[in-house]
Amino acid sequence: MFDLTGKVAVVTGASAGLGRGEAIALARQGADVAIIARRADKLNEVAAEIEGFGRRCVPVVCDVTVPEQVDAAIKKVIEEFGRADILVNNTGGGPSASLEEISDETFMHHVELELLATFRFTRGFGKFMLEQGYGRVINIASILGLGGIGVPGEAKCIAYESCKGAVINFTRGAAVEWARRGVTVNSVCPGFFESQAVSGERLKALLPMIERKTPMGRPGKGCGDPAVGGELDSVIVFLAADESSYVTGTNVCCDGGWSCY
Repeated sequence: MFDLTGKVAVVTGASAGLGRGEAIALARQGADVAIIARRADKLNEVAAEIEGFGRRCVPVVCDVTVPEQVDAAIKKVIEEFGRADILVNNTGGGPSASLEEISDETFMHHVELELLATFRFTRGFGKFMLEQGYGRVINIASILGLGGIGVPGEAKCIAYESCKGAVINFTRGAAVEWARRGVTVNSVCPGFFESQAVSGERLKALLPMIERKTPMGRPGKGCGDPAVGGELDSVIVFLAADESSYVTGTNVCCDGGWSCY
């Protein structure tokens, strides 16, 4: 079950954090993987990990906020593999500020990084998926896309919250458009996970809020650990597999119960 042998997966934002973990999880299930991000050195490290599972991996350097680079990345993946069966749109993050202080430039950076990159990669790879009559698109949103962080003054991430909420609704619209053409489109809302991006002093600062707001009282575990896998891995693998063929337009929360409130 959930065998991805023979499938080609594409993961954006795959040089670290959740994206790295998602790429490794798909490779462990048998997929060959194209990994896309800005940092060549980090991409090469992840590629080496994936190749350690006996899978092929092609790292593609790309600034996903630049449309021409997105087009070039899509072209390279198709040239290398001839197809794309699974797409995980994982980009997000960056500077933020409170609503009354955030600049147009900062807000639009989030729009480019989190919403427009998801749209552009889905449109680009989706054309090939529609031609082959098969595809799995998985858009990584966030629990913060379901509403604000819920604690006045706790965090200032209005742009991120707005864009991840838009990703959820983009997912639903795309799922309806492609539902009868062999391509499923789903979104995932992770909670806070310990990873390269959330570790050390940053994790220490966030931990009291995570413990208070998460019914399980802790962040997610095992992000991208090749030895043990992670608590998000099974969600990604299921949505990428043939066995999820009747699941589309769904948003899956993997958040330790955060979204129960």
